[in-house]
Amino acid sequence: MTLYVVRHGETYFNQFDQFQGWSDTPLTPTGIQQIQNLAIQLKALPITAVYASDMTRARQTASILSHHTDWQTGNVRFKSDLREHFYGSFEGQKMAPVWERIANDHGCQTYDDLVMQFNVDQAQDWLSQADPSHLAETSQAFWARMTTGLANIVNERPDQSAALLVSHSSVIRAIVARYAPEQLDPITPDNGRVTQLKLSRGATGGVAVEVVNYNQSAVTA
Repeated sequence: MTLYVVRHGETYFNQFDQFQGWSDTPLTPTGIQQIQNLAIQLKALPITAVYASDMTRARQTASILSHHTDWQTGNVRFKSDLREHFYGSFEGQKMAPVWERIANDHGCQTYDDLVMQFNVDQAQDWLSQADPSHLAETSQAFWARMTTGLANIVNERPDQSAALLVSHSSVIRAIVARYAPEQLDPITPDNGRVTQLKLSRGATGGVAVEVVNYNQSAVTA
């Protein structure tokens, strides 16, 4: 099945460059406009179901998309398994200084350097280790719930019809980094952009993922 994955519109924590994770701030006026513009580009897609993380910013984005399109999808399906990474005591903190400290410990300067020299999951694990509260999510914990969430979408679409998921930057980045690392440019997807995936049942009961395209302002069916 095809899953169109949209990063939510810009929020205030995005504007202030703060870790958001399981915390929440609403969309800014710019963020609302980003999603209204995206709806125009996506309205012709044959979307039969809309899924979203249960965070407010994803809910708000899904609501705007549904309002500005003619998709006959019924209610949005909100899934806690599809949340962004949890950043523990780093939530609400400025991202750049935190990542700079972690990057410096491993011979790098920035988060992007870490990802290019190592990988997205390793960077998350180092952040988890650096969290004084010991609450920040590991990559293993993230993938355990995310794989379950994606597999549930596939299982709920036995007719293989197209669906849309409103998601988060760290989720989209982790998926692309794992399944199509050569496409991960830019390293952080933009607000209000869409990434197209092909999902199918995995051989061991999980989910198989193909990244068709990444971080687009518009896609075709």
